[in-house]
Amino acid sequence: MNERPKTFIGVQPEIPGLEAHEQDVSVNLSLPYSDLTNIWIPEDSIYEKALRTLPLGRLANIKQLSFLSYVSPNPEKTYFLPYSHDRLDHSLTVALVAEKMLRQNRLPEDKINLGILAGFLHDIATPAHGDPVKYLDPETLNEETHWLETLDEKSKKFLGQFGAAGEAMDEIISNQGVLGKVLDIADRIAYTMKDLQAIHTDTRSPAINLNPYLVFINLILSHNPKIGNIYQEVGIDEKKQEVFFNDPKHLEVLLLLRAHLFQNLYLHPTNQGRDLFITQLIKPLYSRDASSELNPQNLRQMGDFTLMNIVFHHYKPFLSHGEVAYPDLVNWHPEFERFDSIADAQKREEELRQNENIAVVGIKECKGFDPATNYKVATRYKYVEFRGFDPGASRQIEAIAESTKGIFLFWADVSEDSNTNRLLRTVLKNN
Repeated sequence: MNERPKTFIGVQPEIPGLEAHEQDVSVNLSLPYSDLTNIWIPEDSIYEKALRTLPLGRLANIKQLSFLSYVSPNPEKTYFLPYSHDRLDHSLTVALVAEKMLRQNRLPEDKINLGILAGFLHDIATPAHGDPVKYLDPETLNEETHWLETLDEKSKKFLGQFGAAGEAMDEIISNQGVLGKVLDIADRIAYTMKDLQAIHTDTRSPAINLNPYLVFINLILSHNPKIGNIYQEVGIDEKKQEVFFNDPKHLEVLLLLRAHLFQNLYLHPTNQGRDLFITQLIKPLYSRDASSELNPQNLRQMGDFTLMNIVFHHYKPFLSHGEVAYPDLVNWHPEFERFDSIADAQKREEELRQNENIAVVGIKECKGFDPATNYKVATRYKYVEFRGFDPGASRQIEAIAESTKGIFLFWADVSEDSNTNRLLRTVLKNN
């Protein structure tokens, strides 16, 4: 890739009547904490052709972290500015990292192109506002199994030139085979580095109310300032269909950083409770067919702004005065309790419902996350899983994954009059 800026496909804020991939803006790629910085896409490359052909621009209007927020030790006294990075930036970065890994292992150009296109396509069917919306209907709104439904005939014809339409791409996006394993690793490297960058930026002011985990993350990054370069240490053995890491210590750092993001951001109960409320907020407007305002087809075609406009318009008549905005929701923090069984959570839920000042959001089970300690590392004679190579480090990472599991009950005190509390009372009164 060259370094000369070029103006081409990107996305402005959502503009009615204008297709996302017809809007022009310069695009620059970077992988934080790595040497991949200030990368501009060359003319007539597969990147430019894909961006001009595929309906990728919509992803620039979908936030990567949706309604997730930084949870400070005193969230009620902290005003959070929402994370701004988006799914298009993520997808482009995944494509770039996948290409680098494939090219450094000297795979043929046709497979490199497939890897690049898989990076573009793996999130293309993500519904507006991502995870809390997918929770409405996890099977039907799964982006990995419905990516082809977002494409028109022109897009399918373009992919056909690279053998990327249909089953071949299905296998890669579902992380099968060498290319699928490369996509999986590129995806995890990209979102870990991008999300760390967003969090790292938030901690630079001495006025920030620091959560201790951020201090620990910052310490790790200070000792590993180029941990994003771990993509350079990924090897591929096509004959054995193995994808592996050549430096186990750097893999440990990556997995540990990723685990802390899951524990303290993605799966933090406060964020999970907010996501559950967003699901409840949208649920009355959704069905699998066209009988409702929201369905799988249009959720895969709109961006976050359009979706929230539809939702807020639906609830506006029920709010006595004032309006709720996206920042209000991101700065709302539910109360929660953790239980060992659904029965115990339901018993507590019934108690809370007796209080007219309490709005119960619901019960949600967190099943944890994949700690990825089964990634292979290269030893002198064979490839072994990281958990077998370094059991001690793996147990630490797996313990973090285990700590996120549980059954959670979420609720809110709505006794005070506010825009968000009026919305909570409206949405949850019949739950």
